[in-house]
Amino acid sequence: MHVRVTPRDVYEGLAAAAAALLAMAGIAAAGLSLLDADRIGGLGALTAAVVALAVGGSAKFGAVPAGGLPVTVQGGVHVMPLGVSLVGAVVLGALLLRRGRDGLLVRGAAAAATFPAGLAMVAWAARGTVTFRLPDGTSAAGGGLGVPGCSKGGVPAAGGLPFGGGGPLGALDAGFSVAVGPASAAAVGWALAVVGVCWLAVRFRVAAAGLRAVLWLMGGITVVGLLVAWASGGAAAAGGVLLVLPLAVFGALLLGLGVPWTVSSEGMLSCVLDGAGPLSPGGPLIWVSGAALLGCAIVAASAAASAGGRPGGPLRRAADLAVRLAPVVGAVLAAMALLSRVSAGLGINAFGFSLPVLDAQVAANPLLALGAGLAGGAVAGLAGSLLVDGFRSRASVAWPTWNDQDRR
Repeated sequence: MHVRVTPRDVYEGLAAAAAALLAMAGIAAAGLSLLDADRIGGLGALTAAVVALAVGGSAKFGAVPAGGLPVTVQGGVHVMPLGVSLVGAVVLGALLLRRGRDGLLVRGAAAAATFPAGLAMVAWAARGTVTFRLPDGTSAAGGGLGVPGCSKGGVPAAGGLPFGGGGPLGALDAGFSVAVGPASAAAVGWALAVVGVCWLAVRFRVAAAGLRAVLWLMGGITVVGLLVAWASGGAAAAGGVLLVLPLAVFGALLLGLGVPWTVSSEGMLSCVLDGAGPLSPGGPLIWVSGAALLGCAIVAASAAASAGGRPGGPLRRAADLAVRLAPVVGAVLAAMALLSRVSAGLGINAFGFSLPVLDAQVAANPLLALGAGLAGGAVAGLAGSLLVDGFRSRASVAWPTWNDQDRR
């Protein structure tokens, strides 16, 4: 296959990558501003960290307690603010698809080369200091941190942490940073994934229709979620929704399809999460998930029917849509199960020894998500196709009847 490289396609790929980064930075800054994040650290560095996390990077933090002891507290957080990720993917994909299939691979290659370079600069800027305000009267030694759920009101057999020599704590300063290399590597995969979805959208009509349905659905949910969050919890709640709403939506979708979320923890502070068992599937989320998948199937069937790409009888068309939609839904849900994982770690390094304090993870099984997506997509494809065929047949019968009445 001959690929024609033109300067225009290269420039458009560069511009698409830059626009995606700017859009992600804008959404991240807006969400952090609504959360009043500037009270704990510099907004610019925090915004850069959120953008780096949104493509798969991880943040590390560390603190040196007072008292001059050779003790450091270190930890890391790996979570993808999927609200920022989704905005960047939509902007990048929309600009790459603006001129259709012609030159898409060239624009995609230029964007895939430019985006990681820009993300490396963002990750380099994602370093600073955050200040955690602790409750008045909090003591760091002498029997505990007062952690709810832990025996004896604090860390078992830990003897306290060396913050301030056992006196009350007002604040704790911790430095944070994002590793440039891993973040850039994750950005390469992120950009290639967006380019791959764009290629599927121009290659297969069903994929394009399903993608359009998901985007409209997520857009509607985002608007409603922001309004509800602002009305019920104020600006801070709206900022949280802006950053992590897709994570909550896909988490609820997986629960509705029967995929549980498990919470695991290890270390001295694992007692903090005692009682936080698996998030059990079922309940009203079953109907919500079914309605969402059915809506996507109806949109896909309607788009295929409008394009004239649905030959055969109703049962054949329903089976065809089920076969096409099932792998798409399964792949999307499996990918979301991987991307929605949240993990955090905390440890203490003292006198050359490393002591794990907490290692926590919230995750869903991607294989179960794949199976649930295959089954749910197939059922939704069958039902959606039959519903569209039934509606179109009734409409085609009713329309001549009304015309006959008008002639009389």
